[in-house]
Amino acid sequence: MSITTEQFRARFPQFADSVEYPDATIEMYIGDTELTMGTDENFWNGKYDYAQYYLTAHFLVTGEALEAGQTSANVGPITSKSAGGVSVTRGAVAKDRSDEDDYFLSTAYGQRYIQIRSSAFVGVLTV
Repeated sequence: MSITTEQFRARFPQFADSVEYPDATIEMYIGDTELTMGTDENFWNGKYDYAQYYLTAHFLVTGEALEAGQTSANVGPITSKSAGGVSVTRGAVAKDRSDEDDYFLSTAYGQRYIQIRSSAFVGVLTV
């Protein structure tokens, strides 16, 4: 069962403004999560909806950034800043993830999605 816009807004009240975040936009991103996550909830060990909330929020935030003209993911801690000439330097992050996960690391929502995904898909254990 896919989450609904109403459920999404209840979990994340920061997206409650239906003018700034129209229902159609949220519904589109909910649909996009199914392309990333698949539709078989059984693979997610009871965490499908939970992951879908966070992935939808991630898509919503990164979609806004794209609309604003930001086309690269901001990954890693800020190691230096400037003001006048506007400069930000980010440090490398040690990670045990694929480069494809860099996109998810660009928001707190995406980071939480990775944590949920990792806890849902536990590797094979041998005894």
